[in-house]
Amino acid sequence: MLPITIIFSLIGIGILAAAHEIGHFLVAKSLGIKVYELSIFVGPKLFSFKKKGIEYNIRMIPFGAYVRFSDFEEEEDTSDDPSHILNQPRWKRLLVSLAGPLMNVLLGVLILTILFSVSGYYTTIQRDIYPNTQLEGTAAQAGDRIISINGQRVYTEYDMYAEISVTDPEENLTVGFRSADSGKRYSVVLVPDLQTVSRIGISHLSELTEEGGWKVVAVDPRQNQGNPVIMNGDTVLRINGVSVSDPEIARVVDSAYADTVTVDVLRDGTEYSFLIVPFTEVITNSRGFDPKPGEGLLEAVREAAVFPLAMFRLTVFSVRSAISGDLEPYNVVSGPVGMVTIVSDVVSEPNVDNSVKIESLALIAAVISIGLAITNLLPLPGLDGSDLIMLVIETIRGKKLSKKAERVINIVGFAVIILLVSFALTSDIIRLFK
Repeated sequence: MLPITIIFSLIGIGILAAAHEIGHFLVAKSLGIKVYELSIFVGPKLFSFKKKGIEYNIRMIPFGAYVRFSDFEEEEDTSDDPSHILNQPRWKRLLVSLAGPLMNVLLGVLILTILFSVSGYYTTIQRDIYPNTQLEGTAAQAGDRIISINGQRVYTEYDMYAEISVTDPEENLTVGFRSADSGKRYSVVLVPDLQTVSRIGISHLSELTEEGGWKVVAVDPRQNQGNPVIMNGDTVLRINGVSVSDPEIARVVDSAYADTVTVDVLRDGTEYSFLIVPFTEVITNSRGFDPKPGEGLLEAVREAAVFPLAMFRLTVFSVRSAISGDLEPYNVVSGPVGMVTIVSDVVSEPNVDNSVKIESLALIAAVISIGLAITNLLPLPGLDGSDLIMLVIETIRGKKLSKKAERVINIVGFAVIILLVSFALTSDIIRLFK
């Protein structure tokens, strides 16, 4: 991981965090709430000035930012200044708390709108209905929008395919649509056409080589009852005596799978002949999903606007999958190390055009920005979600919590935060060494 990549990654994350705090700052100022300090980044001051009683700072460490609503000299909960945040009505404090996450969402949507407008994107609109697919013969029509998978609401192709992935291809799949013509919602059930076929365990064959054979680039570990004899790099010349360059080879392959199959290969200039015991597997026809590419700025804005909903759904999906055992827990949570690693992997990817890298980095920035909004809504001390929960409790009780109750909640909350941070860093380290 290049040091320059780490530095720029931290600066990028710091800018997203700064946008969050600027959201708090702007709403507080517009509501007449007193602000003492706005700091971009943390650590020692690099640049500072004071205007209208507010200290503005740019600090050295490019990670995070903060807005200070209290004076270091005063007891935070005893200020009698009517402009102090603790002396504001609940609705104003609510707006200030929501402003940070909202700013991150808006920034993410802006980045995605620009990205989608420039590089293109796919919608959840079904482009066409193709023959020999599970969608053929159902009520689904080209141009209708997919809105749910197995009863789970989907907003983009990302959460759509995530929901599809957890359903066994051999099982029925219920797909909800909204008609492009009438706007009515309806559901179809996709029923797989299951077939049992025989395999000899050679997959991903290349085009014909100079020797008139198929170059093997991948071998199924189930080949020959788990004892593969054909290896990567071999050139398949004949199957049951028929050359693979023969026009009849397709018919021969389809009918050749009896108890054993003879396969002649060329390996390091020498021909070998192997008897292979085929295995069977169940295959199914394609579901037939074909997302339509988006067109125009308005549709790009619409797709970007629903992306945060998709991210929230994907977050719930990931947690659900971790609980059910479909996902390893360390693949669900990522900390700063994980985010920097992702950026580094994109930047250092060989044989990838720079424009593609820029698009990938823009998508990552949008995802992180929206992710910061979702994370900050968790009901933990130091996060906006904690303030929101406190406001809800105050509203229900008609008064503030006692200092003792707040202290207990904060202690428990900070303990949870430490556990989450530790788990995130541990998850990052596990992924680095896997």
